[in-house]
Amino acid sequence: MKSLLRKMYNAACARPPLNWIIQRELNRLGARDWTAHHIERFINSDAGAAYGLDKQSRATLVQQFQHISNTIQSGTAPVVHLMLAEAILAIPPEIKGHVVECGVWKGASSASLSHVCALTGRRLKVCDSFQGLPDDDEQRHTGLHTGVYGHYKEGMFKGAREEVESNIRTLGNMEACDFVEGFFEDSLKQLTDPVAFAFLDVDLVSSTRDSLKALWPLLIEGGYIYADDAGDLDVVKVYFDDTWWQATHHCAAPGFVGSGCGLPLSPTYSAIGYTRKLGDFDAKDWKKADFLYYPE
Repeated sequence: MKSLLRKMYNAACARPPLNWIIQRELNRLGARDWTAHHIERFINSDAGAAYGLDKQSRATLVQQFQHISNTIQSGTAPVVHLMLAEAILAIPPEIKGHVVECGVWKGASSASLSHVCALTGRRLKVCDSFQGLPDDDEQRHTGLHTGVYGHYKEGMFKGAREEVESNIRTLGNMEACDFVEGFFEDSLKQLTDPVAFAFLDVDLVSSTRDSLKALWPLLIEGGYIYADDAGDLDVVKVYFDDTWWQATHHCAAPGFVGSGCGLPLSPTYSAIGYTRKLGDFDAKDWKKADFLYYPE
């Protein structure tokens, strides 16, 4: 087992000989020093047991995620794909709902998620304009924690649909996928069935609002929406904007876990965080802590 973990750790830390400057900078922002820990924990967990997954099945998923990330230009590391997989595998099989991904670039995370959806019997809705980012009026984006700033340009992060389809067909499971093409303000209106899990990698405040406007009413109670924009506080603010949430969904803003510096996937920074759709409070769904007070 230690030999297997060492091989996977070495693979996870390897850098393919890519000449893409953007890939180098994305990798630089998220150190992967804890990758081996996350791999070991995932493989030795019971993730997916309800779907018949065993230790070898989980190890195979990890290897697939790494191969996909080494082959397809991606803005998310394999450990992020692993975290998304864990969340989907934790949804009980009896709970129905699709998996939705908004913003797919070249299709690396789509390919990984397609394997997970095939294992769980869920459909993956691959949502993108396939034209790159819409116009952002050259707004400045700053990462308070990383100290990085920059601008987006119309057409950035474009992955043509044919390229994305080819990548998923080659390295993923196309049979689990449905494509929803167009800008989110219009295209996501096609979705009407329950959503069990969503992953947003949309970069812009406007795209985040368009995605949440369409997906939140479809999201099952207890369902998660993960986003790869944790470092951009302008995007994160959307999840805390009570005025917008009351006007759009007649509910309080749900908040965002990982605001500013992301979930602890590395010692320094990750871009991944999440929100969750919760119903009425039920104590049986929560834990108690020794240092807190309980009047009952």
